[in-house]
Amino acid sequence: MATDSRTWFYTTPDARPYFIEERVNHTLWKHRLANIHMLCTHAESPIRMEGRWQNEMPVVFEWQPGKYFILRTGAESREIIGVMRQILKMRPALTYQDTDGMFVVEWHTDGGEARWREVQGQPQYQSLRRLRRD
Repeated sequence: MATDSRTWFYTTPDARPYFIEERVNHTLWKHRLANIHMLCTHAESPIRMEGRWQNEMPVVFEWQPGKYFILRTGAESREIIGVMRQILKMRPALTYQDTDGMFVVEWHTDGGEARWREVQGQPQYQSLRRLRRD
């Protein structure tokens, strides 16, 4: 199956978990991110997927089609971040560590300025960094 982010991020996919899983997993594998399999836990916007990379590190995706994509991982992984940057065809907007100790990277199609203002100074967002300025 030829698939990319246009079939599940830049357009709203059918709210059917299997179809979302198929599209996202094939996109990840096509971009050579091996040893990952994501399961759709919420098929309506915001869509949520959970999985493990290399059978150990937790990975969570959450997105609202065409607006934002949030990647949560058990540790910072430049490999996953780089692949998601290629898949989404945009640079990430901000990064932080959440209250569960997960490393979080957010992409926003509008550049993320409103989100940046929203999270600044809030204690649940540790090590907050702005990565993109438009």
